[in-house]
Amino acid sequence: MSEIMNLVKRSVKWRFQNPVTIMLTLIQPLMWLLLFSKLFGANQENYTQFVIAGILVMAILFGSGMSGISNYSLKANGSYYRVLISPIKRRSIIIAHALDAEILSFIQLGVLLLLSFLLGVRIETGVLGFLILIPLLAVTSFFVSTLSYFLSTVISDENGFIAVINTFTLPLFFVSTALISKELIPGIFKIPAAINPFSYVIDSIRNIMIETSVNWELYLIAMAIMVMLSILNLKRRNRRKVRPHHLPHTAFSIMASLLRTRYSEKRSLKSF
Repeated sequence: MSEIMNLVKRSVKWRFQNPVTIMLTLIQPLMWLLLFSKLFGANQENYTQFVIAGILVMAILFGSGMSGISNYSLKANGSYYRVLISPIKRRSIIIAHALDAEILSFIQLGVLLLLSFLLGVRIETGVLGFLILIPLLAVTSFFVSTLSYFLSTVISDENGFIAVINTFTLPLFFVSTALISKELIPGIFKIPAAINPFSYVIDSIRNIMIETSVNWELYLIAMAIMVMLSILNLKRRNRRKVRPHHLPHTAFSIMASLLRTRYSEKRSLKSF
């Protein structure tokens, strides 16, 4: 547990040293919340209450989905590979990455919920609904962030990583129940919406936000799907090892660091 917390502190420190990563992933969901609540909700009573579930999931898709981008800056300075060859368990590295992404996601989700409350949104299931909403959002963020970590390990180029995330994020959002109920989805899109795992999360959050009683069957299905997908991600990542072509770069980074240290010591001795 201590090694996980140390890695989380390191990641959070990097995150707040680069606050642009927080702002950029927060701006788009905020714009969409204001856009959909005012534009599409013009002829529909309290559309914000309906669409907030999809916007919360969208924030997770963008925030946690882009979390893997931090690995590219860590690869550039060699610290990513030093962590990989350290005695730290691979699972601990993944969990620490996911916890860092969840901290970022919950900052964004908190801002979105506060703004939505100002727009008239209420959690109709009350305190119970709020309490069960947190673990559902957390496990969804965990799944997305671990998937993002995996993509950052198999995609060598940062631009390629961004392209993949942007290519799949919006289709996953639109081909779901984020903007309209499943009954109103056109026939050709009903099947992809039904197999989209985020549709179940959105429906469960919407039930918590709109209905006065919790649909426990829907909630447990959404939780089970996200938990199973997260477990699959962890198992897949634990099978991955440091690739041979990474080792020269890792050794070079460590040797270069040692040589710089020795050179600095010699310079200090000469000057003395």
